[in-house]
Amino acid sequence: MDRAEIFTVLKKNMTEIIGGARGREILETHRLLQDFDADSLEVVEVISRTMKQVKIKVSRVRLNEANHIGDLLDMFVEAQEAGATPAAR
Repeated sequence: MDRAEIFTVLKKNMTEIIGGARGREILETHRLLQDFDADSLEVVEVISRTMKQVKIKVSRVRLNEANHIGDLLDMFVEAQEAGATPAAR
């Protein structure tokens, strides 16, 4: 999967799980919690579902570094391109 395809999966999961994302444009500069009024459980579900569908894993420590959707997408793409989990970092 390329970046655009991963972003499409992420956006689909956001609109299905986060009520504040439905019917809204989702940009890489947006923040999950603040810009879409998501709670932490919704964010975890979006991230978990996306990683499962894309068949990647990113450590929780690394995920906590993401401030914006673009940061999260960068991590997903990096893990996809590496073909392995970056959990050991």
